[in-house]
Formats: sequence, C-alpha cells, structure tokens
Amino acid sequence: MSKMTYHAAIIAGLALVSTMACKTSKADTSRVIANVGGDKITEAEFQDVVTTLSQTPKEAEAFLKDPAARDERAQLASRIAMSRAITAYAKQTGLDQEPSVKRQLEQQQANVYFQVLAKKRMTTADPTEEQLQAFYKEQVEKMKAMGQAGIPPYEAVKTQVAEGWKQQRMQSVSQEIQKEIKAKVPVTLADDYRPAGE
Repeated sequence: MSKMTYHAAIIAGLALVSTMACKTSKADTSRVIANVGGDKITEAEFQDVVTTLSQTPKEAEAFLKDPAARDERAQLASRIAMSRAITAYAKQTGLDQEPSVKRQLEQQQANVYFQVLAKKRMTTADPTEEQLQAFYKEQVEKMKAMGQAGIPPYEAVKTQVAEGWKQQRMQSVSQEIQKEIKAKVPVTLADDYRPAGE
C-alpha cells in the first residue's frame, strides 16, 4: 500500500464501523491506539481495516510492519479516528436520524456489500500468458472489425492488456453477482420506472 488515498480512508472508516457493528463476544485485548470520545480503537481493529483495504495479505503485512510506512499508518489511524468522531458527532446532534442521511447511508452500505462480494469472487492470481494473449486477440479482432489500423504488437501493450483483462473480469464478476442477487431477491419496478430492455 504505497499511498493511502482519501477515498481509501473513507472506505477504511466504513470498514471500521462495519467491524465495530459485527464484533464478536471475544474481548479484544490488543493495545489501544486511539480514544475517540471514550470509544477505543485497538491495534487489532486497525490491522483488520488495513487487511480489508489491501489487495493481498503480503501488502497488508508490509504496510503494517515497514518502518518507512510509519507516516502513512499514522495518517490512516488519524482518518479512522476522525471518521469515528464524525459518526459520534452525527449521533449526538441527531443527524443520523435524518431521512436523507439514512438513504445515503443505505446506498453506501449497499456499495460496501457489493465491493466485498466482488473482492471475494475475484481471484488474486494474475492472468496467465495464455489468457492475456487470448484477450489481446479478441480486442484486435474487435478493432479490425471497426476498421482500426496500426494496432500495436502484443509485447508493446502487454501491461495495458493485463489491465483490460482485469477490468473485463471485474465487469463479468459484477454481472454475475447482480444476476445472482436478482434471482434470490426479486425486484419489480413500475412500468414507467423500468429501464428499457428489462
């Protein structure tokens, strides 16, 4: 985890809130790294957030143990503490009870659920050379069909091909999840609110 972006910090805050909501009865005896209005954030909770945000366990371990990442860890801990403080303040002021806030939180919660489902289904393994070459050939055929000329050779665009393959795989996983959800949780829309083609 080379740089923790603001977006990742927001997700970290959401992940921490989710972690807190799903605490098991087992007591967390790890060191307290922050106190937010009497609510403690432990080192174990922080490590859980980092693990959730990281692509791989190795990346999480490096972020947690590398002395060079100390400032990034401190920044993330500060953002998590501020997220917790904002949540506490919203509850103190009644903001958490406003209907528009509840709707926004419901959407954010659904997005987090979807991201976790997708992450669980995505393989962490890199695509094989055969998969990349097949994807490249497929893209070349599409470009030729559209009349595009001057298509670069595979070796010149291998990195972009790998990214394209991952994006296509993510899109496929997304569609599979949505299809499964629709099969298990039927949704019907009024005719005048139904998207074209459904």
